[in-house]
Amino acid sequence: MIIIATGNPPLLPHFGSAHLTALGVTLVLTVLMILTARLYPKARFAGWAQAVLAILLITAYPANILARIWGDIALTRDMILPLHLCDVAALTGFFALVFANRLAAELTYFWGLAGTFQALLTPTTCFAFPSLAFFTFFQLHSAVVIAALYLPIGLGWRPARGAVLRAWRWGLGYMVVAGLVNLLIGSNYGFLREKAEGSLMDFLGPWPAYIGVMAILGLAFFAVLALPFRLCGGGEDSRMELIPPG
Repeated sequence: MIIIATGNPPLLPHFGSAHLTALGVTLVLTVLMILTARLYPKARFAGWAQAVLAILLITAYPANILARIWGDIALTRDMILPLHLCDVAALTGFFALVFANRLAAELTYFWGLAGTFQALLTPTTCFAFPSLAFFTFFQLHSAVVIAALYLPIGLGWRPARGAVLRAWRWGLGYMVVAGLVNLLIGSNYGFLREKAEGSLMDFLGPWPAYIGVMAILGLAFFAVLALPFRLCGGGEDSRMELIPPG
């Protein structure tokens, strides 16, 4: 295990005042982002708001590393690379917002709402307020969830035909890559070697069975997330338009 610093602060209590406040701020920012894009799509501040969200996504990983170093928090193999699913979703969110990449938008939507949203509700790896790592944790996870909702509701993105299976196959590919990295350096990316304690993984059975259960549940969650578009008649010909920042 690589340890660059020691002296970790306590972990964040689930659904305590700090956690609930962070969730409330995430909700308010999500609503404001969506309303801004829907009501004032041509306004300069709408473009700048989208640009800020993209910046928060692309800087989330280095910000977390700096927060750990600044706060004298152990920096282990599990954190040294941006290979957790939420880290990858932050990258796809950035590419979706900046380049209007449709595959990136699909991965951000499905991975963000099926995976990262659960991390917001059960932040098992988040350190307690007021550590800087507390803020960088929610920078990453809140920004991914905001982007996942902003893309379809604010910008009008719709998943193309086959998006559910496509996002699921990319998820399986991620698990293979993360598993290989874990095997090589002894890390736990994707929580494939060990569960995130205090999360929904606690209900998925022992290792390695819970990995297969996660894959099956992921496909089921993706199918549920695609239902609103089917019910509302969204199709692959729907277009996503970026809001310029200036």
